[in-house]
Amino acid sequence: MDGQFDTLRADLDDMQITLNTTSNSEHVPEVEHHIWTIKECAHAVYNTLPFPQLPNHMIIELIHYCTFWLNSFPTTNGVSDTLSPRATVTGHHISYETHCKLEFGTYVQTHESHNNSMDTRTTGALALHPTGNEQGGHYFFSLTTGRRLNQHNRTPLPIPAKVIDRVRTFCCRDRINHAMGLQISDCSGHPISDSDEDEHDGDEGLDGQ
Repeated sequence: MDGQFDTLRADLDDMQITLNTTSNSEHVPEVEHHIWTIKECAHAVYNTLPFPQLPNHMIIELIHYCTFWLNSFPTTNGVSDTLSPRATVTGHHISYETHCKLEFGTYVQTHESHNNSMDTRTTGALALHPTGNEQGGHYFFSLTTGRRLNQHNRTPLPIPAKVIDRVRTFCCRDRINHAMGLQISDCSGHPISDSDEDEHDGDEGLDGQ
């Protein structure tokens, strides 16, 4: 871990866990590899979508989506050949019937609470990722407010042109550059470019020597 986790050292020592922190500007090959894998997954999903750009909130949720599914399958060098990292930590398993019905970016009408008035009873939204509960709840990006919704009942529908235009409106509000494709940034808003990854790969090679 990096130096910010030094505050956990005493607690980890009590659990007989050795904390190994890095120096400033030191790259950790395992971490860089995981970041690279998540970025590749995000780019793969992005290229299946009909939207030329994604608003910032959806990009963040796209990373959550990729991380959720990467953690939902056993890893080659994991502690178990049959249990996924997510199942090992949370004890919850993935079910096809409840968790695998919606892809990222699927257009739906979520069913809202209502009464006998003439107010709308559904909200147009885009699927983000499962909440992870056993009932099959899902997070959605509201096309009305731009906020995240947590809903269970929804009706998937084909994506009309007006939805693509609505997503473009949110991108304009976030001042997204429409000519740059998917841009993934760090927590400070600085883009993580492919050239940075190439540089990290070179560092890993030198470390290996």
